[in-house]
Amino acid sequence: MGDTPLHRAAFTGRKELVMLLLEYNADTTVVNGSGQTAKEATHDREIRNMLEAVERTQQRKLEELLLGAAREGRTAEVSALLSRPNPPNVNCSDQLGNTPLHCAAYRAHKQCALKLLRSGADPNLKNKNDQKPLDLAHGAEMKHLLVGNKVIYRALRRYEGPLWKSSRFFGWKLFWVVLEHGVLSWYRKQPDAVRNTYRQGCKHLTQAVCTVKPTDSCLFSIRCFDNTVHGFRVPKNSPQQSREVIL
Repeated sequence: MGDTPLHRAAFTGRKELVMLLLEYNADTTVVNGSGQTAKEATHDREIRNMLEAVERTQQRKLEELLLGAAREGRTAEVSALLSRPNPPNVNCSDQLGNTPLHCAAYRAHKQCALKLLRSGADPNLKNKNDQKPLDLAHGAEMKHLLVGNKVIYRALRRYEGPLWKSSRFFGWKLFWVVLEHGVLSWYRKQPDAVRNTYRQGCKHLTQAVCTVKPTDSCLFSIRCFDNTVHGFRVPKNSPQQSREVIL
């Protein structure tokens, strides 16, 4: 349900068709009705590797669009990019290590900076010159916004650990899951999460609804703002306290 041509081609193992669709800029980040990307739907390792490479390229393009929108103060574009089902990293950086918040602060784009902060932008990150966004900020209002960012930005404790995730075709599969700045990401293994590579998927939890199954406190689902539903299960051997922290 909700499969794109890329989903179908990947699932059936048709490499030539996958390559053709990618040549015509098929979006690898689109999820079907089960919350799966084409990469998650395929059984073919070669196709999966191909889609992962393209996905990383497409993700970087989104990050560059976000950086550009922040530099130019295009708040509506920043908002649209961060509201995508698979949004760019709000704390991505350019070659100089500047994040979108650095860019907005330097150009005194107050509304843009405000949107970034509310979306989880970290005002404490430094660029390659050891500068925070505040160090580059122009204008009294921008400096005041960044100095008073504690009202807007809360350094939420990062959660990470193993969780089972349901899949339409593969059933339950164990992932290393990271929740940080309102974004839930899942990786095949912990080292991938540490290096932030080979991310298997992510969802912004803005306006998301979490439901715990009444008959099984280990099982819960998350309905995201785009109406996709993702099922998760806490490993049975997890201590009761760990389950409560996760939920």
